[in-house]
Amino acid sequence: MDQQPHQHKKRRIDAYPSFRLNHTDSYQGSFPVYKQPQEITSYSIDHERRVWFDNREMKYYYPPTLDKKDLNVGYDKMIQRDESIPEHIDTLLDALTNANAKQPDDNQTTADIVTWRGIMTKLLCTPYSRKEPWELRATKYNGTIYMEEQVTEKKKNSENQASDRQKLMSYWGYRFETLCTVTKPPHEMTKQDAELQERLTASANTNIQYCILVKTKLGNNSIIMGAEVDCCRGIIVIQNIKEMCIECSVIDVKPKDPLQQPSNYIELKTSRVIESERNQYSFDR
Repeated sequence: MDQQPHQHKKRRIDAYPSFRLNHTDSYQGSFPVYKQPQEITSYSIDHERRVWFDNREMKYYYPPTLDKKDLNVGYDKMIQRDESIPEHIDTLLDALTNANAKQPDDNQTTADIVTWRGIMTKLLCTPYSRKEPWELRATKYNGTIYMEEQVTEKKKNSENQASDRQKLMSYWGYRFETLCTVTKPPHEMTKQDAELQERLTASANTNIQYCILVKTKLGNNSIIMGAEVDCCRGIIVIQNIKEMCIECSVIDVKPKDPLQQPSNYIELKTSRVIESERNQYSFDR
């Protein structure tokens, strides 16, 4: 008797593993011990999405030189990464593999969980973001769980149906980063530096990224997280004080100690003007 090929039935969305989300009061209690993250390595992704295991795309914080910041400038010139090309956690794993290749076999960096920082944020903020559904892919290999996001249909539809105003508002964050960063250490800059003038009208290219890998521990779970970094801050040293005017300079931009490196990075964020208790709640969340 001829055998018919096995027909796989499409699984219903409610058949996927899930967990119950209780009231936020049920999550009160002592917080598990969170270990200070230690940097493993860093890497750069250029405008062509090529990966370099160096700091060439690291930016440095340099305060904006404009009193009024027009975040609309350059919107028509923005270059956006093609989100339709799935990159998964490939660059994270490439960087980890490259870092381990430089270490002896008995000193390889491993963890219980390997993922992006954004995934951990999504998990931990779930009790307070009940209207933002998510799906994750998880693979366990040699004792390590690798996790990445599975973009939901709701999110795809939301992005495809975004209004021109919503797209412009999304650009504001990238534009703010452009106004607040430079490509070389601040102590090498002068007030007449051409880059300070150019960034006033510069746009953004979201293909370019600078990322780090850190290892930490949350409770009993060791975690390796990859994260994009907006910029690095320097160590401010007061040179002199004249008539209540403080002159400062930056003498260092990235500590050599892996334990100190994560604290030297800056996350730049824009926020709407807080005009109500609801705005304040959203901001605090």
